[in-house]
Amino acid sequence: MVSVAHRRHHPATLLALLMLVCLCLPVTAATPIPRDKPDVMIQDATDQLLAISKQARSYAKDDPQRYYAAITGVLDQVLDMTYFARGVMATYASINRYRALETDAERKAFKARVYRFADAIKKVLFTKYGDAMLSFEPNRIEVGPAEIDPDDPDRAMVTQTIYSQDNQVYHAQYSLRRGKDGGWLVINVIVEDINMGQIYRSQFAEAVENNHGDVDYVVDHWAEMMLSRDWKGNPQDSGAEQDGGSSTDSSQASGG
Repeated sequence: MVSVAHRRHHPATLLALLMLVCLCLPVTAATPIPRDKPDVMIQDATDQLLAISKQARSYAKDDPQRYYAAITGVLDQVLDMTYFARGVMATYASINRYRALETDAERKAFKARVYRFADAIKKVLFTKYGDAMLSFEPNRIEVGPAEIDPDDPDRAMVTQTIYSQDNQVYHAQYSLRRGKDGGWLVINVIVEDINMGQIYRSQFAEAVENNHGDVDYVVDHWAEMMLSRDWKGNPQDSGAEQDGGSSTDSSQASGG
């Protein structure tokens, strides 16, 4: 994991700064979140997330699955995990690689690998996010208005300024895109210049290299590796070669 020297905060802790706003009334289950306005969507989601984590401090130790399920119920509504997973996999999930496949069986396996990884990275992200939120209480949050990309009206950025109880100030930027249903979804987050998508992308590429190019092994053991102390996992002897490095190209496999 990349660290921020002047902050001394682990990225998982920084991730807990995301989508946090002033506490609303306690909630026991996720309520539908409108996605027609990016900034309003983020604020609605964070109201629920902070309320859930506040309430969960009384039961999370004894019933963690209840807490993770509540967190998931909110994040599932506002995060595009499949898009994020494709970005992390980079060339291994690129549209060019998909188009180069020759058979329906290969294309089916390609899509299945992406969806498996989306589930795996979701488990890792939501677990670390939930754990960190339990110990973080902001003093004040300021949510800026959504900034629509002038070159692409289906892209937007929302910025938050987060003031902690010890007077530290953090900045979080959410990248969003508009889906086919017209609703907005978060596709990446940058906290204090730490790009979460790039961090996971580097870790994925390193894990594939450490496991002799065995992408399927990394996908199927991602949660195990990332949630353990030694995230690199056990090298495999698959003999497969790694194809290229990480890519900053935002073009991902369309899934069909």
